Amino acid sequence: MRHRSFLSAKERAARSRLAQLLHSSPLLRGSLVRMARTCGKPGCKCLRGEKHVSLYLAIRQGSRRTLVYVPPPWEALIRGCVKTWKEADGLIDEVSRAQLERFLKAKRVPAPKPQPRRSR
Repeated sequence: MRHRSFLSAKERAARSRLAQLLHSSPLLRGSLVRMARTCGKPGCKCLRGEKHVSLYLAIRQGSRRTLVYVPPPWEALIRGCVKTWKEADGLIDEVSRAQLERFLKAKRVPAPKPQPRRSR
């Protein structure tokens, strides 16, 4: 394995920040959705147009999208977890782009021929 010094400073910084996020911050892959609904109770304010607003976490489970209700006391925590995921996802894209550039550059140069093994 080669030392990290062959990586650009930008990529080293992205990898370092990604490692910090993964080790220190909770993350959730998903999106936050604010929904306004009516409850249907007779005499409720929502029947007059003042709908009940609540927050949901939209996540993908296999091929299905699921909404998970987020109670108000949990809103700040869940927002932070989703924000952390988005930052980590951006860093992964950055590292992947750099790796792809190295691969494409190396692909233009002929691969070294394997050295024959010496018998003992």
